[in-house]
Amino acid sequence: MKKLLLNVSLIIAFLFTSNLIFAQYQLTNSGFENWESVSQSNKSGQEPIQWNSFITMQTKSSLYNSARANKIEASTDVRPGTNGSKSAKIWSTSVLGVVANGNLTTGRIYGGSMTASDASGNYNFSDPSSDAAYKHAFAGKPDSIATWLKFVPSSTSTEARVSAIIHENSRYQDPEATTYSNVVAKAQTNFFPTSDKGWQRISVPFVYEGNKTPAYILVSYTTNKTPGKGTSGDVLYIDDAEMIYNSKATSVSFNGTSFSGFNKNTYQYFDIEAELPSTITATVDGVSATYTTSIDAANNRATVVVKGGDVSVNAGNYHTYTFNFKAQEVTVNVSAANSEMGNAYIGQVGGATSASVKKGSSTTVVAAANSGYIFKNWTVNGNVVSTNASYTFTANEDMNLVANFSKTYTVTVNANNSSFGKAYVGNNQNETSVTVEEGGSVTLTAVAFDGYKFTGWKEGRKTISTDAVYTISNITANIAYTANFAAKTYSNLAFENTNVEYSDIDNGTFSNTASSTNSEGAITYAITESSEAGVATINATTGVVTFLKVGSITVTATQAAWGDYLETSVSYSLDITPTGIEDNVADEVTVFANNGAIVINSNEVVNVEIFNMGGALIKATTCNGNCTIDMNSGIYIVKVSISNNCKIERVIVK
Repeated sequence: MKKLLLNVSLIIAFLFTSNLIFAQYQLTNSGFENWESVSQSNKSGQEPIQWNSFITMQTKSSLYNSARANKIEASTDVRPGTNGSKSAKIWSTSVLGVVANGNLTTGRIYGGSMTASDASGNYNFSDPSSDAAYKHAFAGKPDSIATWLKFVPSSTSTEARVSAIIHENSRYQDPEATTYSNVVAKAQTNFFPTSDKGWQRISVPFVYEGNKTPAYILVSYTTNKTPGKGTSGDVLYIDDAEMIYNSKATSVSFNGTSFSGFNKNTYQYFDIEAELPSTITATVDGVSATYTTSIDAANNRATVVVKGGDVSVNAGNYHTYTFNFKAQEVTVNVSAANSEMGNAYIGQVGGATSASVKKGSSTTVVAAANSGYIFKNWTVNGNVVSTNASYTFTANEDMNLVANFSKTYTVTVNANNSSFGKAYVGNNQNETSVTVEEGGSVTLTAVAFDGYKFTGWKEGRKTISTDAVYTISNITANIAYTANFAAKTYSNLAFENTNVEYSDIDNGTFSNTASSTNSEGAITYAITESSEAGVATINATTGVVTFLKVGSITVTATQAAWGDYLETSVSYSLDITPTGIEDNVADEVTVFANNGAIVINSNEVVNVEIFNMGGALIKATTCNGNCTIDMNSGIYIVKVSISNNCKIERVIVK
């Protein structure tokens, strides 16, 4: 079988591994420098690697083995200018009077007919399912195939043939015995020898058949365009076959208009009399070529780069076209609406008032106001274009800019007493003076410190507003304003009952409300002093005191600060200890309420006196040890006596 060495030789595998991707866009061993020994059916010889001739042909049966002959060899006759040292030489022979053309292919020769022109029996074929040595994977879409050929026939009227067919991932044969729908492109031509039967470069363009995906290529060289024709001994030398991927532009358009001065072989263009385009399109000469564009506004330059279809493996296959456009200029003029108020310049203060600048360039104009005036805005044809004294814009056309100024006035504020509050003008709380253009407005703000209030703005002795935040409009003169502040006062908060000593507290509570006539601040109540903790509680909203036991307390009412008034407090004292009662009984005696009764627990005989909260005695008895005294619901003061000692408790019976 053909090329058994491919199955066993790691050396051959290594030779092609590094070029595997490249081989998909070019023919493997296209310079025919690498050869190998082959043999089949007792016939042997050498064939170029990845190329096949008659020794390795496939026959229909042994009946056709006579066609298997050695009609190829490596030759040292190479094309001019090559870097290689070998070419492939094929020749024709005569078998029983029938001429068998020399044949070299990337596929495999098939012999199955005694009639040389029988396309169904004799052909070259490429089959994806066949051994790797008899097919050539191919991924490119070249524009042409170029080969150096030296044709030495017996008759100068004889034509040799080159054929290259790119096809999809299915079987193809040449010549065709039927119609094939898997053809991607064909490049086929017949050619005569040169007058001196020397080397010539034959370039054949590919003709594409629809938009199909390349998978394999079948390339064949034969010593005659017609099977069985020619003369025995016709010789064809083949060297340096190359797939050509064009990478030039054929036309370029700027903003949709074709550039009339374009030539595909001229790569630099200068001083183009047109504006730098915003869009660029091109047409290219390569069926698989692509292009990219770029625009360099800073240098007024546009670029088109065309890349061949094999650029992924042939990085140098591209052409760059550079278009330099002549800079377009526009005129910029500046002036002041009133030269007494200020001046206008181009670039910087003191610069020119008129200049020619590159169209589309960034240009800055500057306005400088004279003392007593302020810059207002830039206008073009009466329309405001900027309120910045330094204005940068893109100059795309002739422009006349006018700087407008206004007279200015000073507005100053202060406080009548810096300890009472502060005043400021505008948005900066530390600014007490501001410059305002004529007819403008400004806001004054007064802030009173804690304990003080704002009373009004004065211009001289005249009060102009009592609003702490006040806006002045249509300013036409220098003005000074004073923020006036005054100390806040206390409200006339007072309790209704101001002479409390002992009160009617039969129900165990006491109420004394505080009020004022000149403040809206909320009033709250609290017990602020007590002779003993837990004597009483108080409702913070109503001021009602609930007694828990005898003792003395101080009640304070506090009215919150409001408006012009400070926080104000008043107090009264309340003594709720019945007169003459002393508490010196030991802690072993306990007094408490339980289920409508007062319970006395003691280890001794004790005298019990029960008083109401007004101090009146309502019951007296003696308890020996533990006793229970039924009582109505209410709050009572219980006095338990042992000899000269006593214990007093406040008890709530429910």
